[in-house]
Amino acid sequence: MMTNQEMMRRRFLRDSVIALAAPAIPMGAWAQTVLQKRQEWQSFKVTPQYGSLLTAIRRMKANTNAADPNSWAYWTNIHLNRCPHGVAYFYAWHRGYLCYFERQLRIVSGDSKLVLPYWDYYSNATLPAEFTNASSTNPLYVPRVNTNVRQALTLAPFAATVTNFQRGLYNAFEPSLEGAPHNPVHDIIGNVMATMNSPNDPIFWLHHANVDRLWVAWVAAGGGRKMPATTNSYWLGSHTYTSTLTMQRSSTYDTRTNLQYYYQNEFMPTTMPVAQLPRGEVHQVQAHGNERLLPIPPAGPFKPGGRKPTGDTTFSIGGALAVGLDQRSVSAQFPVLPEDWAAVQEIMRGNPGTVRGSARKYRSVQVVLDNLELTDEGMNGGYFYQVYLNTPSADGTANGQTSVLLGTLGAFQINGASHHGGPARLSYTVARGLVRNQDLRVGIASISFIRVDGDNSPRGATIGIGEARLELSTEEKDS
Repeated sequence: MMTNQEMMRRRFLRDSVIALAAPAIPMGAWAQTVLQKRQEWQSFKVTPQYGSLLTAIRRMKANTNAADPNSWAYWTNIHLNRCPHGVAYFYAWHRGYLCYFERQLRIVSGDSKLVLPYWDYYSNATLPAEFTNASSTNPLYVPRVNTNVRQALTLAPFAATVTNFQRGLYNAFEPSLEGAPHNPVHDIIGNVMATMNSPNDPIFWLHHANVDRLWVAWVAAGGGRKMPATTNSYWLGSHTYTSTLTMQRSSTYDTRTNLQYYYQNEFMPTTMPVAQLPRGEVHQVQAHGNERLLPIPPAGPFKPGGRKPTGDTTFSIGGALAVGLDQRSVSAQFPVLPEDWAAVQEIMRGNPGTVRGSARKYRSVQVVLDNLELTDEGMNGGYFYQVYLNTPSADGTANGQTSVLLGTLGAFQINGASHHGGPARLSYTVARGLVRNQDLRVGIASISFIRVDGDNSPRGATIGIGEARLELSTEEKDS
């Protein structure tokens, strides 16, 4: 019998052929010439365009030709085959993706005024009622694990210290917003939203419109927040959607100049949903990157992985093998030699670090989760884990402990890492300056996995990790 991962890989290979064979959508210059407003769902649903949206979705879902841009599957396959996750241009790629999809909605519905709405879950974390009506005639409904995403929300990307945009820089917005709330919203809603077929769920499009809006709001907030200049090489080249459908990266620099739309609300959130604050046991979801995690979850019975080269440019200074996750929070504890920790400290100060057994100079530190697998219970999401790196104080007490929130782990991230085939691996960069201890005389570090549940979530084993390790890299990166 095929495993879930094998079935996903076969579907990927099949759908890749379909997408590559799809006809081009003639573009020329961007056709939209009138500045359009994307509205929040509660405002949008009382406009005539609400009916146009339902009509377009019904028609596209009824079209079974996945090679036809007028079908729903065509746009899902673009995401399945082309979407970049955990790398540069994640948000810019999606900006172009939504614009092309929005234009197709107008074509299919025959309504030139139809504009994608967004779901502001910072104002109301519950899915709009129109998406949860299970009527067979409702094109907005698909089965979901959860319909409230309050557990996924955080204000961390909007902190005054997050002033850079692009991935790889210290205090960068691009990886911060992807880490949360973007990924956990997928995880908590679950089912198809926890997979690379997530555009099959109509709420996907409202979620990504809101993420795009949050990017607009971050830029507009000023306060030292800065994008790479339009003349920066970051904007050279094109985003690819199919072999024949592309968009210049420079076109996605902002929404008004080339793409001709703006949002009803272009302000960053400053508070969490008042009526939907997280339950006490999941308060850590709102933690910032340098908050202490006290107490550290108990260590599991995992064998140490040992120090070793892990590639031409990477070296593991310690880790834990065969880490299993379930509904409990747990730590994977492992020894680290003081001399290896000295290399970490050099890197944290912005200097190259060296280790015994390697002639290379290492310039960044990362936590790597290798050979990730989802169990049948974990596949559908409804939960996620916060990933922390913990180092004790030099004297072994909790007083000087450093705990660094690195990111999140869930079914969506693992499916994203594995859908092109091969073992799934995720890495989390430890930003410079966050690990402040000068010594590690105790010689023990740990990676903690803090379980965050939705209102409904699976019990039992969810994720298997072949190795969770602390790794040095010769690459220069800081987020």
